[in-house]
Amino acid sequence: MLDEFLKNELSFNREAGTYLFYGDDLEKNYRIALEFSAALFSRNIENEDEKSKIKDKTLRNLYSDLMVVDNLNIDTVRDIIKKTYTSSHEGGAKVFILKNIQDIRKESANAMLKIIEEPTRDNFFILISKRLNILSTIKSRSIIYRVRKSTPEELGVDKYVYNFFLGISNDIVEYKEQEIDLMLERSYKSIAGVLKEYEKEKNIVVKIDLYKCLRNFVQESTSLKKYEKIKFAEDIYSNASKESINLIVDYIINLVKKNKNLKEKLEYKKMLRYPVNMKLLLINLLLSV
Repeated sequence: MLDEFLKNELSFNREAGTYLFYGDDLEKNYRIALEFSAALFSRNIENEDEKSKIKDKTLRNLYSDLMVVDNLNIDTVRDIIKKTYTSSHEGGAKVFILKNIQDIRKESANAMLKIIEEPTRDNFFILISKRLNILSTIKSRSIIYRVRKSTPEELGVDKYVYNFFLGISNDIVEYKEQEIDLMLERSYKSIAGVLKEYEKEKNIVVKIDLYKCLRNFVQESTSLKKYEKIKFAEDIYSNASKESINLIVDYIINLVKKNKNLKEKLEYKKMLRYPVNMKLLLINLLLSV
């Protein structure tokens, strides 16, 4: 459901535009971006059945004038530029949803700037980011929209469940479809096996086990020896993709956010944006827990 801000944007009937959707819940950002795209595609259509068909196709990423990009690189940017000059398949707007815009490289960003600054008629860009501290040149050229996290009440869960999943709506919805006991602990020592399974499946059941391992590590951390923490970091590094390491760092920092050394830990989180020694970063972070 679109809020008043986005409904107003539709009422302006812009010929083109660039939007920056940002917020902690990336999946919710993406979901709303798809809903807004569907509204752009159908804004000049009166027939409700036709509108419904367009929305259904868009939400399933099957609409021919929608392009979703997970990670931008210079070749993808060039492809997007070409598409902006081609005719629309459906005779209306073309929408480009660009995820993880906070990770865009300088070369790709420079190539993107001109087309997002003055998009040609019927071309709309929706940039998705977890945070607002992205390249100022991109931010200044965008209509900025903050996507707020759903509340526990909106998701129909208590605060424990909400905090367990860091308020991520997709995870909570999937969890509610399962019968999983969140209170049943999982030892941090099983992290290697859990991560191997997570890299294969990435379903909510294994993700819950991963979170349980991390929570158990934080609970036990004060009694752990230095070598045990290093072993835990090495197990993560050896079995996790960069995407999973980002998830783990984010989760650990949220678990210890009341810690007096939080500022130091947030610096580790910022470092993930740059080429760093990931193993060393993990070790230093986990030693500080």
